[in-house]
Amino acid sequence: EKSRQKRRFGLYECQYCNIEFEARTKDIKSGNTKSCGCQKGGITHGLSHNQFYQTWYDMKYRCYNTMSKDYKHYGARGITVCEEWLDVTNFVAWCEETYPNIKGYSLDRIDNDKGYSPENCRWADKVTQNTNQRKSSANTSGFVGVYWDISKNKWTAKVGSNNKLINIGTF
Repeated sequence: EKSRQKRRFGLYECQYCNIEFEARTKDIKSGNTKSCGCQKGGITHGLSHNQFYQTWYDMKYRCYNTMSKDYKHYGARGITVCEEWLDVTNFVAWCEETYPNIKGYSLDRIDNDKGYSPENCRWADKVTQNTNQRKSSANTSGFVGVYWDISKNKWTAKVGSNNKLINIGTF
């Protein structure tokens, strides 16, 4: 229903305490409102300063927020976060148990057509992640790292090595 101010409101479930609360739809979609306010009352997960919290937040943001610039590559393709990892506590516990503590490693999905879950995720460096990319729809070569450069009217090849992207050449 619409309010007198012509703003849309809805009923939502708090991700922290599972209580239903009313909020503006715009605030929920933008991410400005994330809970019923229970965090202000002292009921928090206490993990917002954990080293893996931003990874969890970004993962959910890409998959569920249509306002995300990356949503088309994640949520729109059906990539989701498993039920277990929707709870930040479970995700952080998995990370702390499996993280190799090597600089430059980040969360990587083993099968890029499946969602985020303990069975489909690992920690990987940039080189591993670059070779584990799905073929872009713009890539007609059939090879990762090789694409048609329209501005040059030529093929361009790039590879990752030692966490750097190296231009092989334009052909």
